[in-house]
Amino acid sequence: MDEIKKFILKYFGTPKRLFVLGLVMTIPFLLLVWISFYDWGFVGTLDKRIGAEFYNERESLLDTFFIFITRLGDGSFIALLTVVVSGYAGFFKKNKQIAWWYLLTVSIGAGVLNQAMKFIFQRERPTSFDALIEQGGYSFPSGHAMGSMIAYGALLFLVIRTYSKWKVILPAILIIIPLIALIGMSRIYLGVHYPSDIIGGYSLGLAVLAFSLGIYSLSLTKKEIKNPIETKK
Repeated sequence: MDEIKKFILKYFGTPKRLFVLGLVMTIPFLLLVWISFYDWGFVGTLDKRIGAEFYNERESLLDTFFIFITRLGDGSFIALLTVVVSGYAGFFKKNKQIAWWYLLTVSIGAGVLNQAMKFIFQRERPTSFDALIEQGGYSFPSGHAMGSMIAYGALLFLVIRTYSKWKVILPAILIIIPLIALIGMSRIYLGVHYPSDIIGGYSLGLAVLAFSLGIYSLSLTKKEIKNPIETKK
């Protein structure tokens, strides 16, 4: 696990490489933005076909499962998670810098930026199938996909950078990565988002997370880069 941690820090832990990663991650989002100017075209047709495959699998047990999963990406739950993680880092680990970083990254990225993008593109939500939950607002990019990628992704990055034991990192990876994926899937299954909304949300979310980590890393010493929470007690 130490070798994996060193590999991640070496190739993804420096400001320069994080900024490059952020630029690369914007590509899918920018492609979808470009396509949106042509009224979605082929992608819109593909969205409906993929969505239909999800809708055809609907049954009561899956309905309950995906409704539960999607709640873990709700704005209220992400806000609670943000307060808990920030509070833990700031009050228990005495690292106000990382606490503010997490709080601002999630609040601005998953909140302000996502709503700004929705207002700019104003894509209507799917209407071909009945939605299983009520959901207002616009569709692109998905707030649940973007918010979960930023909030849970940032949490996972902190876990990997802070700990070296398998018993901490491995469960975090096995829980958080599938959870992020399932939250996106749940939005399609429930009929409140197109697949391209989810891709756009993930893409922009990863870009925001990478840029934010790059900016934060600029202020760290070499010791703090190795252990962002534990070095400030």
